[in-house]
Amino acid sequence: MDESFETRLHAAGRFWRQLNGRPPGPDYGTFPPRSRQLAILTLRIFDGRKAGASYREIANALLAKEPIEPRDWRDHPLKHRIRELLRKADRMIYHGGYHDLLFYPHRRGKRH
Repeated sequence: MDESFETRLHAAGRFWRQLNGRPPGPDYGTFPPRSRQLAILTLRIFDGRKAGASYREIANALLAKEPIEPRDWRDHPLKHRIRELLRKADRMIYHGGYHDLLFYPHRRGKRH
């Protein structure tokens, strides 16, 4: 038994019900839609940066409603949003944040 026991127990129960021809029952710990969208956006921004795109190119492709001109980029609010999401992506990729996604609603506890 560990911190994920409840999740595995619920999954085993759903599996058992399906094997016996019954409906599986409700999903356990469904990831909230807004959190899912944010995780997808964060990973897309990370992929864009790893592919060599600039912050402005990423913002234009993923967040801007109309193209951002180079002269407007210096003080544009999306510049800070992109940086914030890239920091979040680094935590997700390099510091075990994927574990939190995979084992939602459980967390690893204190962050290092």
